[in-house]
Amino acid sequence: MSLELISKQHETNTGKPSIVFIHGACMGAWVWKGNFFDYFYAAGHDVYALSLSHHSKSKGEGKLKWTSITTYVKDLGKVVDQIEGPVLLIGHSMGGFTIQHYLKHPAKHVIGTVLLCSAPSHGLWQLIGKLMLHYPIQFVQSLIQMSWLPVIKNKKRLQRVMFRADFPVQKMNDVVVSLQDESFLAFLEMVFLRLPNLKKLPVPVHIIGAEKDYLISVNDTKRMAKRYGLEAQIVKDASHCLMLETGWENVADSIKKFVDPR
Repeated sequence: MSLELISKQHETNTGKPSIVFIHGACMGAWVWKGNFFDYFYAAGHDVYALSLSHHSKSKGEGKLKWTSITTYVKDLGKVVDQIEGPVLLIGHSMGGFTIQHYLKHPAKHVIGTVLLCSAPSHGLWQLIGKLMLHYPIQFVQSLIQMSWLPVIKNKKRLQRVMFRADFPVQKMNDVVVSLQDESFLAFLEMVFLRLPNLKKLPVPVHIIGAEKDYLISVNDTKRMAKRYGLEAQIVKDASHCLMLETGWENVADSIKKFVDPR
């Protein structure tokens, strides 16, 4: 099994931690190219983004449909173990959920993590209700087919659930082309089957949510932060894919302050 890993590394040691980006459901390492990837590289960090098993150019064992979050956790561990020196993890949506599981037994050189619009530790119950209310036909189709393509492969729906209303049309076209299906088992695990049970955070964690996120509500983000004894940062006017939208620089600046508060 081979995992796609894109990276930008400095020729000499800058003294700053490497950053590993973990994408969300239906995406891949491609989602980090530009924006965050270039920003943090310019700030002196070596940057890495992996595509989890069966995503983008990564191979995987078995079928995507029945791939577990535990496999994604192993994928993350393999990448982290390849990197020397301190490492910071940044996970979006399902990537944040994967990180929460990984933090049960993190590598010793992981020094912190950022959860961006992360699937919450208490499960995606609120999202299920919203999808049943707003998209009952597509939701039933997804359950029957055990696929999320009926929900996401429509530009109007996709914009509502993942992006701001002003997200550029051309960028939306590029995203639609790049989106793929997701593990149905992993989705069930994010709802209730395999919720993270972290009694204590082993490293500092910064939790960021988006004010207009359809998929992960502000209440879910704040509830998760409270469970970990933290206060969530909520980005005004942002939606689920806040790292791709207008204003992403402000989010990156906030993360930079967390990584290097000096």
